[in-house]
Amino acid sequence: MSAPNVLLPTNEIDEDMRLGIRLLAKLARIAEQACQATGISLPQYRLLAEVAGSPSRASALATRLAVSRPTLTSLVDGLETAGLLQRVPVPTDRRGIELRATDAGIAAVARAEAVLAERMMGLAGRTQRADVTGITRYMSSVLAQSAA
Repeated sequence: MSAPNVLLPTNEIDEDMRLGIRLLAKLARIAEQACQATGISLPQYRLLAEVAGSPSRASALATRLAVSRPTLTSLVDGLETAGLLQRVPVPTDRRGIELRATDAGIAAVARAEAVLAERMMGLAGRTQRADVTGITRYMSSVLAQSAA
């Protein structure tokens, strides 16, 4: 679960925090453009990446992706129509649906990740790979802890 929303007064947001916020917004746009270059949106990439490793129940996936059920349904509908994802009934639960990436969906994730990695390393430069890796591991750890 995420922490409760706590808004800082504007005067408590220092310049470093402001730069970090703006950087995050720019990186999100770069990620969206990279995904679009491969034929999927960033939200579609996030969903496919979650189920590419292992199938997931729709209800749990909505929570992990922090999207509403209607938003998840819309994403799933589009990906299923494109042949990138399939809905599979859960044998032990008549109403349960499991989402699985198809081979084409797994290939779409791989293409998006190749372009994302290229853009990320292009921004940082090949000589800064260790810095990018360190930041990535640190932020992944922070996000995992906040989701626990």
